[in-house]
This record gives sequence, structure tokens and C-alpha cells, in this order.
Amino acid sequence: MSNPKLFLRKALSGQGSLFDDKITEGGLDLSLIFRDSLSKALRKSPDSRWQIVAKISELTNHSISKDMLDKYTSSNLDYGFRAEDLTAFCAVTGSIDPFRVLLEPLGCDVLTPGEHDWIKLAKLEKENTQQQREIAELRLKLGIRR
Repeated sequence: MSNPKLFLRKALSGQGSLFDDKITEGGLDLSLIFRDSLSKALRKSPDSRWQIVAKISELTNHSISKDMLDKYTSSNLDYGFRAEDLTAFCAVTGSIDPFRVLLEPLGCDVLTPGEHDWIKLAKLEKENTQQQREIAELRLKLGIRR
């Protein structure tokens, strides 16, 4: 009998699965490191916490208070950032470090807009090389000389 869970672990795009790496118990307990990255982003920002929460509230169309932001950055694990608030927080503070902290254990990273173009170029060049190789193999197979 086949194992139905085995199918779930296969990546469809040829990309490695998150389950390929052994993440140990507690290996994703990032609360304090994440909260520290939020605090550092706040300290580096030229805006006050009041200004930051006002901008986050405006961007997300829901109210967030300075008190809530203070709780999100405290060591009290009863409070956590909503994902959409985190996106707005990073946009407002100009820091993508909180996302980097969350993705690092998975071996992933965040691209800046400048890096995005370089990665896209590298992918396109790789695809072009593969296509040229396939064209050459087909020409050889068909006996077409150039």
C-alpha cells in the first residue's frame, strides 16, 4: 500500500521541500529574536512609534495603537504581530530584517528591489542556456549543421 503522506512531501516545481531539512524541536521558536529585530528597526527609524503606528494603521485600514506596538516588541509572548501588520511595519520603517529573521531557519531570504532584477536576469540567462543546449541537441539529432 502506498504512503499518502509521501506524496505531500514532494515539491511540484523541482524546488526542495521544506521537509527535506531536519528542523529540530524548538528550532523555529523565533519569538525573542523576531521581537528584537522589530525593536532594532524601530530604533533605526527616523519616525517616532506614534508616527509608525499611524502609518501602519493607514496602510492596513485597521487601527493599531502605540501600546499594541510596544507589546509586540516586548518579551511578553501573549502578543504577536499580524502578518499584514508586519508587511506594513517593514514598509514604514524601511527594514526587511524582521522578515529575514523569520525566513533564515528555512534557508530563505528576502530580496531587495535591486537584487530582484539581478536574480531575474540570472534565471533568464540560465533558461536561455538550457534552451540553446536543447536546440543544439535537436539540430544534431536531425542532422542540421550550422
